[in-house]
Amino acid sequence: YAERYIVKFTIVMLIDFVGHPKLGDDYINNRRYSELLKFATSSKLDRDNIIFVSNTKGDMLSWPNAFSETLDILKTAGFDILYTQSDESINDIVDKIKDIKGWDMKQYTTQAIIGGCNLGGCVINAKPMSAVFWQRKGYKTTIHLPLCAEYEQSGVNAVEKVYRSIEQLFHFTKEYKAFGIEYCNDFDRLMMNFND
Repeated sequence: YAERYIVKFTIVMLIDFVGHPKLGDDYINNRRYSELLKFATSSKLDRDNIIFVSNTKGDMLSWPNAFSETLDILKTAGFDILYTQSDESINDIVDKIKDIKGWDMKQYTTQAIIGGCNLGGCVINAKPMSAVFWQRKGYKTTIHLPLCAEYEQSGVNAVEKVYRSIEQLFHFTKEYKAFGIEYCNDFDRLMMNFND
């Protein structure tokens, strides 16, 4: 699968990233921010060829919180951030990125790394920008699990919720025939461009 792609551009999709913190514990609420900071602190990443896309609504960014502070750190570290609406299509997002970055994006040169809330819903299939739709359009698609949280699924604790979300991942992968989606839990295994 990976041999078909010559990754030049990376889109990091942050879908409903804030989630529902009152439904999670400290680990669930903070882990994905810690993972996001790895991008900001990795000095070798080619910042010109990576963009972050967030559908988090403006009012969530208007007051200091972990997400707005993390996005500020990413901006300070030299990354571009595109704010989009939850109902925007992948084609609309790609067009906006082309306008902002001037990239000559093709499916075989562009990857989508996806994180957010909820893993078994919005991340995999509940939004037009979810993982199954990137993969079905031919983009290399990776759900980076440390950037994800699950609040929606039933369960008495985070482990049970994640079990159910994994079941949803497999269900929707089969339903949409999106078998090319990759799942990663190690930042160093993400296929990104580095500066020389």
